[in-house]
Amino acid sequence: MSRGRRIVTALMFITVWWLIIPANASTQSQSPPPQAPASGEAVKHGEAWFYQRCSLCHMGRIVKDDTYESMAPSLEGILKDAPSDREQLVRETIQQGMRRMPGFRYNFTPTEFEELIAYLKTL
Repeated sequence: MSRGRRIVTALMFITVWWLIIPANASTQSQSPPPQAPASGEAVKHGEAWFYQRCSLCHMGRIVKDDTYESMAPSLEGILKDAPSDREQLVRETIQQGMRRMPGFRYNFTPTEFEELIAYLKTL
């Protein structure tokens, strides 16, 4: 696949991703229970889970001539000061997956999943 075609495909995927999240967010009836702010230790563990499970696709890597490309959209700011319905949608997306993203509902214990969410809130 040519570089131009990959870029166009990536941009289309990002556009669809950002169009789906707000559309589905309004259809969610339940929001997660309010939680206490995450401890520094939880965020540190969540960062480890992110680098272990998510960074392969969601972080850029050197492809050629010191240029960075990623296969999936950046998660920076996705949960930073996000409303509860958006957080619920992100939680469901991570657990259930999407067409081009596997679900991780069986990969994390509840504690590990909360640590990952705590880290995503700091991006």
